[in-house]
Amino acid sequence: MRKYYRLTRRKARRENLKKLFLDPTESPLNKAFAVFIGVFIGVLPIWGMQILSAIASAQYFKVNKPLAIVGSYINLTPLYPVLIYFSLKIGVIIMGSVEIIPTLSEISLVTAKTYFWLYAIGCMPVAAITAFIFGTITYLSALYLKLANKKLQPVPVKQSN
Repeated sequence: MRKYYRLTRRKARRENLKKLFLDPTESPLNKAFAVFIGVFIGVLPIWGMQILSAIASAQYFKVNKPLAIVGSYINLTPLYPVLIYFSLKIGVIIMGSVEIIPTLSEISLVTAKTYFWLYAIGCMPVAAITAFIFGTITYLSALYLKLANKKLQPVPVKQSN
């Protein structure tokens, strides 16, 4: 019984997400902007506040809140170590330092503070680039689905009297 309940809940969530993404009343640009906001906030180092920030930003910009929340879940994927790596690398470039990331035995409070700021500064451009990529993918997907759905709609036939 419990397994059936879980499966039906998962299926219902998928169906709700599909309805949100395929909503014909919302423009593809609006959907893409919602995902852009969610991914941008999901990459930022505001751990514990990402979903709330995504909801508040989606409310402020009047975009689809559930799509912004889904976009903010980028921090739960295997992609996140790659984002941290590139954030550190870009942070080193922006700060103009030639620091090498220390080994575990060399880490102290001072080095942790130093590398946090490199990460925090580097994650802004990484967040913008990642959000742009995911927003573009969302826009192209939503536009394609909208055009494909239009082609599938039956053409109304005029009745002659």
